Amino acid sequence: MGLRICFTNFWPGAFSAANNALFLPYVFGEAFGELELVEDPAAAEVVVSSLFGNQPVPAAKTIQFIGENVRPELLRHRFSLSFDYDTYSGRNFRLPLWWWRLAWPGFSERWRQRPQATTGLAHGYEDLIPIDALLRPRPAPQSRPDGFCVLVAANPEPLRINMFMALQGAGQMTGYGQMFNNPLHRSKFEVLSQFRFCLCPENSIYPGYHTEKVLDAWYGGCVPLYNGDRLLGQDFNPSAMINYQDFLDMDWFVEHTRRLDASREAYEAIRSQPLLSRRPSLEPLIAFLRRAVEQIRSAPNG
Repeated sequence: MGLRICFTNFWPGAFSAANNALFLPYVFGEAFGELELVEDPAAAEVVVSSLFGNQPVPAAKTIQFIGENVRPELLRHRFSLSFDYDTYSGRNFRLPLWWWRLAWPGFSERWRQRPQATTGLAHGYEDLIPIDALLRPRPAPQSRPDGFCVLVAANPEPLRINMFMALQGAGQMTGYGQMFNNPLHRSKFEVLSQFRFCLCPENSIYPGYHTEKVLDAWYGGCVPLYNGDRLLGQDFNPSAMINYQDFLDMDWFVEHTRRLDASREAYEAIRSQPLLSRRPSLEPLIAFLRRAVEQIRSAPNG
């Protein structure tokens, strides 16, 4: 089938550095076979545009990709890929960012061939996560990690700061990332296994806004201390984490975490839980992309 496509307005180096943007060429390739990547939107059959640049795009043939907690702009784009559950009358597909961290068939090979991460990147050092591992109960670790709780973060979001400070009342907190002027230019998985908990709140709350944070915390061996909307059960197993939204009281949240840490039986009952309740599938996304591209191609001047 083939497709001439332009990816534009992504974060710097999105399609040349070692980062998750490789997922989009992969999934479009699964849908259309060979891709011809072009830089000029006018020369493309289809344009995929994100939020991080100012290059004008033709609305009639553009699919907006939203990797943030932002609503689709369907006056300026024909279709969208976002966190929103709403399909907006068939024009939007919910594509949660944590899908980009999974070792989909064929994606693993592309990921291994990517350029190595540069020292300027804050993330992208982690291997992809096998889907089967997320569907199974976690086996007990050989030994209990010495560290209490770790946070790896760049953005000093106020609630995140409050949670970090409050949890110091339950145990020794450790911080990595730009937020702490302590960059971690290696895989998070190398350090997460040293801790019993990982504080991994989202930057903001909206139904469906679930990024890779809880996924990485869980796969790193920790119990995630999360902050995400209460519809997270649509994506994850709520029993595999502690969600601040179930408390909305910092003292109660911290005391619950402290008690959990003090009881190995209670802690292991949560830590052993699988993260996913059902296997994710790319087929609905591929079907959406094929339908969207068919409509773009069939439109006048499409």
